[in-house]
Amino acid sequence: MLAGKNLRLIPLAAEHLAKTRQWANDLELNAGILRVLPVTEYDQEQWYANLCRDSSRIVFAVHLLETDAHIGNCGFYHIDYLHRRGELWLLIGEKSCQGKGYGQEIVKLMLSFGFDSLNLNRIFLHVREDHIPAIKLYQTIGLQNEGALREHYFLQGQYVNVLTMSILRNEYDATK
Repeated sequence: MLAGKNLRLIPLAAEHLAKTRQWANDLELNAGILRVLPVTEYDQEQWYANLCRDSSRIVFAVHLLETDAHIGNCGFYHIDYLHRRGELWLLIGEKSCQGKGYGQEIVKLMLSFGFDSLNLNRIFLHVREDHIPAIKLYQTIGLQNEGALREHYFLQGQYVNVLTMSILRNEYDATK
């Protein structure tokens, strides 16, 4: 378990799957992120079974410390232990919990976990080029824009550009 001021991150478990699927199928919630809909119960069961066997992915459920409510998920995909890098992602699924600073807390907890526990050297993420609040959040924490992947995803009937942002261990260490 990872704990911050307001949140705790615990390994995703079967009891988190129903809410996770609800968020994955929410059109409004997914408008600003890189997700393809829909996710069926079967799809999710297969995803979870694969997740449990795949050491290149780590997924946490995000819970509020105060109420223990499950408000989102986060994790690393594409963990490469040889080259010591991983792709960070996060989703605050409970709309009432968005815009309250939880995203920043999640990213900070995950950077600490990635660098200090997994011994990664580079943590990167992808974000829609037009998702300005997320980009500002990542820049505030120290991630740098590495460039754009032009028309990288076809979402909601249009191609969208995606930025790759990253932070290196030495940059992270300098912010401590």
